Amino acid sequence: MDHNCYTSYVCVARKAGEFWDREIAAPTHVSWMEDPLILQSIHERIGGATPASAGDWFVARLNGRTFERGLSVGCGVGNLEREAVRRNVCRKIDALDCSLYSLRVAKRDADNEGFSDRIHYFASDFNQPVLPRNTYDIVFFNQSLHHVAKLEKLLRAILLAMKPDAVLYLDEYVGPSRTQWNEVIAPHRAVFASLPPAIRKSNFLPLPIQADDPSEAIRSGEIMEQLSIGFDFEAVRGYGGNLLAVLYPLMDWRRTPDQLKARLIEQDREWATRGSYYAVLVARPSRGLRKLFALMRWSFRLEPFWSRNPGRRPP
Repeated sequence: MDHNCYTSYVCVARKAGEFWDREIAAPTHVSWMEDPLILQSIHERIGGATPASAGDWFVARLNGRTFERGLSVGCGVGNLEREAVRRNVCRKIDALDCSLYSLRVAKRDADNEGFSDRIHYFASDFNQPVLPRNTYDIVFFNQSLHHVAKLEKLLRAILLAMKPDAVLYLDEYVGPSRTQWNEVIAPHRAVFASLPPAIRKSNFLPLPIQADDPSEAIRSGEIMEQLSIGFDFEAVRGYGGNLLAVLYPLMDWRRTPDQLKARLIEQDREWATRGSYYAVLVARPSRGLRKLFALMRWSFRLEPFWSRNPGRRPP
């Protein structure tokens, strides 16, 4: 990647949008959540005694509460918004993304379901948010916040855009940032090397970094800390991915023996006890002096040091 481009948030957003335009049109990404056994384990970790998807768990927590107006940040092809409208969780939703192709697909599918008057899609850069104040009753993040470089700027805008009694819903990758993987990859490589060669698609486990998308996991390791500055967590359900999200894309899972699948799923569950890489959470915006403190703190951190110094790269 061009060095000057790397330090430009505008360029990062443009390259990310181009990547997702291609990815939606011709998918190449392999998700660890696509396997039924792994998905069952995820639902068990989210729902506990009553296994549930993240959406079902959230709707059950609402206990019948509905919202007038919502905001979906990083909507992709619009699955979350259509589901929220179908289930009458939200009457109207504004939804933004940086991928124009994704937005076209989302709008087409919403129109086909008769939701054109309830879901408003628009293009926007996560790092340059322009949002109305005191407007939204609920804000959704669905695997999108880990693509944001200017966490402070976006979260400040979100906090100001939410009504005092609003709800924040987030289903997100909160594991290591892309610059941290050299420090934590060794255990993953050891497990990968121990797998039977017949089920490995590669002899070596590379760093799980999406080279074509410079926004991928750009500051994911800071998400929970930054959220805690301006939001009160009501419920957090970590559902793992610490091992399987890294290994699964380079495994032939269909040829993996059932006993080994069970062992890897259990190992993933164990690793997640030390800090889950994926989590779903519900939070409330802070109020009073704590809200003021959060806004001030984020204001002083709107630009990381390296972004103000074109000659420096991030550590």
